[in-house]
Order: sequence, then structure tokens, then C-alpha cells
Amino acid sequence: MAYGKGTTTNSAANSHKDKEYVFPKGPEDTVSALRWSPVSNHLAAASWDGKVYIYDATNTTSSDTIKGVAAIPVGSPVLDCDFNKDGTIAVGASADKKLHLMDLKSSQTMTLEGHTSPVRTVRFVDVPSANAPIIASGSWDRTVRYWDMRQPQPIGVLELPERVYAMDTGGSLLAISTAENQLHFVNLHDNPLKLWKSIVPPIPLQTTAVSVTADGTRWAIGTIAGRAAAQVVDEKDLSLENLSFKCHREAIPNKRNVTDVYTINDVAWWPGHKDVFATAGSDGTFSIWDVRNRNRLRSFPKVSNSVTAINFTRDGTGMAYAMGYDWTKGHQHSKAGAETKIVMLRFETPLKEREVVVVKKKTNYW
Repeated sequence: MAYGKGTTTNSAANSHKDKEYVFPKGPEDTVSALRWSPVSNHLAAASWDGKVYIYDATNTTSSDTIKGVAAIPVGSPVLDCDFNKDGTIAVGASADKKLHLMDLKSSQTMTLEGHTSPVRTVRFVDVPSANAPIIASGSWDRTVRYWDMRQPQPIGVLELPERVYAMDTGGSLLAISTAENQLHFVNLHDNPLKLWKSIVPPIPLQTTAVSVTADGTRWAIGTIAGRAAAQVVDEKDLSLENLSFKCHREAIPNKRNVTDVYTINDVAWWPGHKDVFATAGSDGTFSIWDVRNRNRLRSFPKVSNSVTAINFTRDGTGMAYAMGYDWTKGHQHSKAGAETKIVMLRFETPLKEREVVVVKKKTNYW
């Protein structure tokens, strides 16, 4: 796949051309997470090289117009990142058991300590009773800890039955995926320190990624089994459908009925929409799916390495993805100099314009 200034990429599924921009060279190891600021075109990228990179993609007209504006120096692999709601603070979750924060206006940094194992995931969450911005961090120490940045110690601890592998939030909902394939939900507006509901996900193999819609009414997961699922939070909400489907798999040439299955590394809902979300996998592909019409809206050309993270821009007019080695095939397949790259796509035709003309049809995915 060729990259360059204003390069266009053609979707085989829909024959749409999108503008493609490569971010400046930064991460020297795999990117574990991408998060757009909720108020600007700033992107945070957490990397195994021990930093959180902050980029400014405002008024992008070529790859050269994307600028690196800051980097949070962590020193240990960073496994997740997020922005606060006004985009002035970025946070990284690190293997050193700490949270690392930077005020992007002053460049001042701080750390929060309390976990006893690596911190796998982090989100700024909406807790009205706190009267302050609150951070939730999920760790392999089997806890989610809540932090008020004005205090050095966590203000609350939620005990969990297993290690935290993935977490996301939207509205009043906090969704937490743990080891032993469990999915837990917390009502942040009621009691952040109590599990509201726990379920066994509809796919019987370990969940690797979870995403929640902006209003907190539904969630999506990806798994090691090359299957994704999307379900409503309130089972009484009949306006939305539940489903699980196969993706990120590839038929082996000359072997009938034999298929390679790839891990889903990330899932992300399209902003402000309950029917459209994206998946990214170890097969080097990513796709956008229409839940209601049970269709794949978009497929994108396969890249030269695994797609490790994806995130839609705040207005949904594009998305960023990261490519790099994700270690699903072990150390023996790690290659020196393997390509690690962050790319932004600007959709030529907005998704909301395309979705109204999608024809409902049966495919072999569902």
C-alpha cells in the first residue's frame, strides 16, 4: 500500500476514495492505543516504546501538515491513553503500575501511583457526584481505581474477580472486560464502586477489546476468535438489534474449508451513532460495519503489518489507524525494522450519507 501526501485509497467493497495522511515518525515500537481529543483534532498514541505521543492534525492538507506537539515520557510500555473532556490533559496507562499525565497547555507532567500490577487501560469518566474530573484505571491487579487529579491516592477502588484486559465508557456506563472472558458493567451515575451487572459475552473466547457508544446504550467487543459482537445495554430497548459475526479471517489457498482466524485488536463506535462501528485485526485489515442492516459498510486495503489500534475522529469524518507487530505469532515472527506507522483517513463520502442507501442483504459474516 503506497503512502504519501494526500494519497487516496480505494475501498474494494464500496469503490470510495479516501484521503490518506501519514503521521510524522514517532513511535519506535507497537502502538497499543489511539484516542482523539473530544474537542479538537489532536490525537494521542500510546506506544510500547515508553511514550504517549500527541499530534495536531488540524487543517490537514498533506502528511507534512500533521505536527507532533508533545510526548509524555513514561519509560515503560504504555498500554492505553485518553484525553479529558476539554482536551487539555492527556493520560497514559503504563506497565510500570502508574498513570502518567501531561497538561498540554503548560507541559507539566505528574504521575499517579496505587496499582500493584501493570495498568492495562484508562479512561476519563463521567461521575456527577464527584464534582471534579475523574480518571478510571483498570489493572492486572484485579481492580479499577478512581482518581481525582488533585489527590495523590485513588479516591475509590472497585474490586474485580479477574485481571482487567479492556475498558471503555460512554454516558453513565463503564464496561470492563476481564480475564476468564467476563464482561462487567458499572453505572457511574449510581454507584461507581459497585458492579451493576456481569455477563458472559456471546462469544466463548477471550475478549480483547471493548467499545461503548457515546450515550452508553450499547457496547461492542472483539475477540481472539476473529469474531465481534454488538449488544444493547438495556435488554428492553427493542429499537436496536443484538448480533455477533465472523470477521478478520482468511481462506487458505488450495485448502478447501480451511480458514486462518486472526485476533481482533480493537473496536470503535462511529461517534454519535448506535449502528456503525469498526474492527481492526492481526490480519492487517480493518472494516466498518452496519449493525442494523447487517452489512459491511467499508473494507480497506490490507496493510503490511497488523492493525493494532483504530479510532474515529471526533466528528466521524475520518479515522486513524496504527500498524505494527502485535505479537500474536510470538517472538519468532518479530522482524527487526518492521513497519510501525500511524495513518489518518478522511472519508471522501460521509458515512451518514452512504448508510441510507445500503441495501439490506444476507452475507456470510453474520
